[in-house]
Amino acid sequence: MIRIALLSCSILAMCITLSAQENCTSHTISQRWLQQQGQNTDVLRAIGKVQKGTRKGGVTPTIPVVVHVVWNTNPENVASSVIQNMVATMNEDYQALNSDFNNVRSAFASDRTNPDILFCLAQVDPNGNATTGITRTQTTDTWFDPDTETDDMKSPPKGISPWDPNRYLNIWICDISSGLGGGLITTGYAYLPFGNMVGSDIDGIVIDYNYGLASGSRTATHEVGHYLGLLHPWADGGCGSDDGMGDTPTTDQATFSCTNTNLMRCSQLTQYENFMDYADCSLMFTTEQGAQMNAILFGDRAQLLNNGACGTVSGPCLPTSAGGTSENDFIDGVQLGSINNTNSGSITGPSYTNYAGTYSTNLERNGNYTVTVTSGDYTPDHYAVWIDYDQDDVFEATEKLGDWQNTAIGASHAFAFTVPNIASIGTTIMRVRGVYYNTGEPNPTDPCFAYDYGETEDYGITITSPGSGPCVPTSLVGTADGDFVDGVQLGSINNTGSGGIAGPSYQDYTNQSTTLVRGEEYTLDVTSGNYTTDILGAWIDFNGNDVFESNELVGEAVTATVFETQSFTFTVPTNAALGSVALRVRCVYPDNGEPDSADPCANFTWGETEDYTVVIETSTGITASNSPTVSVYPNPADGDLIVDMGKLVPEHVDVIDPTGRIVAIIDTLSPIFHVTTNALANGQYVLRISAGGLSHSVPFSVVHLH
Repeated sequence: MIRIALLSCSILAMCITLSAQENCTSHTISQRWLQQQGQNTDVLRAIGKVQKGTRKGGVTPTIPVVVHVVWNTNPENVASSVIQNMVATMNEDYQALNSDFNNVRSAFASDRTNPDILFCLAQVDPNGNATTGITRTQTTDTWFDPDTETDDMKSPPKGISPWDPNRYLNIWICDISSGLGGGLITTGYAYLPFGNMVGSDIDGIVIDYNYGLASGSRTATHEVGHYLGLLHPWADGGCGSDDGMGDTPTTDQATFSCTNTNLMRCSQLTQYENFMDYADCSLMFTTEQGAQMNAILFGDRAQLLNNGACGTVSGPCLPTSAGGTSENDFIDGVQLGSINNTNSGSITGPSYTNYAGTYSTNLERNGNYTVTVTSGDYTPDHYAVWIDYDQDDVFEATEKLGDWQNTAIGASHAFAFTVPNIASIGTTIMRVRGVYYNTGEPNPTDPCFAYDYGETEDYGITITSPGSGPCVPTSLVGTADGDFVDGVQLGSINNTGSGGIAGPSYQDYTNQSTTLVRGEEYTLDVTSGNYTTDILGAWIDFNGNDVFESNELVGEAVTATVFETQSFTFTVPTNAALGSVALRVRCVYPDNGEPDSADPCANFTWGETEDYTVVIETSTGITASNSPTVSVYPNPADGDLIVDMGKLVPEHVDVIDPTGRIVAIIDTLSPIFHVTTNALANGQYVLRISAGGLSHSVPFSVVHLH
């Protein structure tokens, strides 16, 4: 959310030129959304969990845009030419064609990038009809308060519902400023793409009809950055916060002016030229910002590129057919997971249908599945299925699940398959074809050939890593009566004084971790809240199967006093799974009919559940220090891991695998440095850092998504 501070002038002659100061609360409203979803409100961590993909092919991706003008008075019903100019500015900025691109200071010239993303006003609406990409809806609301009516323009009766948010970038233009009467004026806002936001009915961007579309405004460029996963460079604020980008210098606040070319913040030259800052000379995205936006565009937002709404398709080939389904050569059913599209074919149906935005399902790497295809009313026809596992928009022979010839009309065949363990994580396409082989046409069935008769259907597939995580208990009353966890201490985990009667019933603290060694003994301290006779329980998922079995209970006790600390001593099994596993801690009070002993998943009426991470390893000879925690991010890493030691200066840095082997030595004297993970295999590692006469043990994970 961007806001401009306006000063009121009672006498026009006394007014002087005022510098617009902006304040964007996209970070805040996204945190609010996470909280509403019952998720951890650490925005940087949430962005790290977003499914990312790999940019495919040599064609520039084009995002279809629909602009919903929601107006009350005539000035709010902005002209189409203004909207077209807004999209043109977006295209210039996301193609590095903006006229001020070369005005960057020399210190940041090498950090500039061309994100190489295009936008178009949609030419095809969700029903397949021609459109200008602009809708107009008159509202009875004189204006929308951005704080209390944040999403009211996105549905009737006050506004208009979005077009399919998975397939279109929805932008609402309306009055979000006039009722404020001075002070901070909102020019635009967008939610970040995490916590089930993608595809929701509030997913998109809101822009003020006046300030957000003023001459020279980069409001749309800035908000699209949020939509594609970029944070402000200062994130939560202060020099200890960061946006996760290694080439955006750390800063503690927004910058509004470009007059001080030597402006320093957090001991670094401020990169006020960045589109995600607020200065009046913003002109660039950095290399890492461009990579982040493309990874999310080809990951969680990949369906934007496959609906042909711009008149072109940035996806796989689209076969044509002269005769199509006119002789009953059609597909009458496809079933796989949550895809259940039956009795869908007909003699008058199209020869190609893109069902990717309507029907989709998740598949896990190494998972075994069956897709069932039902034939049409002609025999013999040939049916085949492909999944684009490597997401390169090409259906290779190795991606074919099989061929089948029907011998009766309306017959069905089950194609059994296993998802390769090297399949790319993210969103991709499953293609199903039912065709008749005319003389000289390819046999076996080809994924792209224009057969004279037949039908082709595409479906959405999301490839995921195995395991969906442990159960997440709910609670009717939660912590309201004082049944909460007030402290957890184990190794470098030291989360004390954390509870309260206003806290949530579930806390995801998995960003806090410690290292445990097979065969070693440890003590876990758990402190209860301010209610007595609560049950304290703790489990560690030693076998890493996302289930807390009874033999993984490390301690259980019933409290006798408020804020009571119980110490649970346990030994890590010698066969415990190496790598990151979950530690669960619960403080609960059982209602009638609920378990009267510690249970890791039961939905107790009263209580709190907290999850942490422990990294199991064999002995590495590392002794964790009691010095301040070293921060590493993003974790898991798919490229550079950023290490922030605060005021400590490293003397020696080793990267150690779970067997205790040194796999890399980092040469640095900076308290903030990068560890390149490109040469490391997926798995768990430990940074052993010597600094200040102490040895610091910091676990991290490597997960390459392509």
